[in-house]
Amino acid sequence: MPLRERCLTLATLLLALGLRVAWLGLKPAHFDEGVNGWFVDEITRRGFYAYDPTNFHGPLHFYLLFVAQTLLGRAEWVLRLPLALIGTANVALVFAFRRHLGPAACQLAALAMAISPGAVFYARSAIHETELVFFLMLAAWGLAGLLVDGATYSGAPADPRAPAGGAAPRWAAVLGLTGAVLTKETYVLHFAAFAVGALVVAWRKGGRLALRPWSWREAAPPAVAGLALLLFFYSGGFLHWAALPGLWLTFAPWLHTGTAGLSGHEKEWWYWLQLLGRYEWPALLGLLATPFIAWHGRAFATRGLAIASLLTLGIYSAIAYKTPWCLVALLWPWQLFFGRAVVHAWRTWDRGLAGGAAGVTLACSLALTVPLNFRRSTDEAEPYVYVQTRDDMRKVLDPLRALVARDPLQIHLTGHIVMAEIHPLPWLLGDFTHLHFPDIESLPETLDAPFLLIDEALAPDIEPELRHAYFRTPLRLRGQSDGQALLYLRVAEFRDQFPTRLPEFVPAP
Repeated sequence: MPLRERCLTLATLLLALGLRVAWLGLKPAHFDEGVNGWFVDEITRRGFYAYDPTNFHGPLHFYLLFVAQTLLGRAEWVLRLPLALIGTANVALVFAFRRHLGPAACQLAALAMAISPGAVFYARSAIHETELVFFLMLAAWGLAGLLVDGATYSGAPADPRAPAGGAAPRWAAVLGLTGAVLTKETYVLHFAAFAVGALVVAWRKGGRLALRPWSWREAAPPAVAGLALLLFFYSGGFLHWAALPGLWLTFAPWLHTGTAGLSGHEKEWWYWLQLLGRYEWPALLGLLATPFIAWHGRAFATRGLAIASLLTLGIYSAIAYKTPWCLVALLWPWQLFFGRAVVHAWRTWDRGLAGGAAGVTLACSLALTVPLNFRRSTDEAEPYVYVQTRDDMRKVLDPLRALVARDPLQIHLTGHIVMAEIHPLPWLLGDFTHLHFPDIESLPETLDAPFLLIDEALAPDIEPELRHAYFRTPLRLRGQSDGQALLYLRVAEFRDQFPTRLPEFVPAP
């Protein structure tokens, strides 16, 4: 690789890493992050993750977060760090497609992914999508390497007997497919799209899709490794075999949730196009180029990926259940094709126009990424900021953490959280030993305690039972929610933090 190309690659990876790890704890933990953190605490307590087929997420993610939290402690940035690193690895993986797209196209595609608003935003969140992208890209690269490609990007015919990287494509394909299964149940949609893309390309080649020759001795090690990983993680490290059938039982509740129309996350079919137009301009241009690549592309693997990406978009659009982070799993092929389209325009049309248009598009993408991730990461006017925990969460956490910083024994402070939706609080406050989450329908006789957080609607029932003065603060903890909460901090414990403040609640005589 020439020195100039190496420097550009390194600069792109450093940019991707910086955008993903800088101020990683800036935004409060999202609801889903709190749930994932709670599962990590369950692994710590039980010694394994008990896979639940109604959770719709594979077990691998929770073990990655478990390793991070065990090594580095409990904090939002710790829980997010594995995803930030995997997000950077996704950008690095783009360069592996040089054989199919060429170095210049991969450089542009990697830059588009490095500064993508969605790729950055969700790599800064401890949720599954960034991992799914990594494994899908790995599987696509491996499967492409297994094909006897009739033409490489350079136009030179490929030798059907050439190994094209030896065992690497086989291992990449198996581990990519296995990792996707271990990450999220939507893998089945992507696998189906990959299969259809391969069949269409085979049909256009005359009815067959040739694979590079390999023996059972070559195929067995990756196949056994993939099977062993599936058994290990879905059985809780061989400690909870009862969970193994969830590997296929999950699809019944998954299909019901996606099609029943009762989740509250239903959107119109054009929702993904709206998000692309709002945030992902390079990917949108890549999507526009995808039909031409699917029909006229030189490399059969690239054409198959183009067909698969269009089919995946159709499937995701037809399913009513839509959350914005799911878009990340759709973006990466179009970011690849953005690079390919720019290079094609550069070589066949007008260089100045192609380069200028690509530069403006990438600059606009970066201009959207920086404020979204570092100034407006909790702004509900941003479509990517979806059911996000609001900055009001700091009003709950900061007084408690300040109290413990002054007196470590306050980690045993008694408190009650009485709310319909409690996450991410069980994980955020998991170090406190005497916090309780009583059921709204069966409250204890007294809730009088130094710390109390309740749904506002419960105040008329709970306040008459309180016997001490409290600082009372109204909060709204979760975005896109009409419900309000009330935080009660007992004056006796928290007076030093609010020396000039009068208690908003004083019990009746």
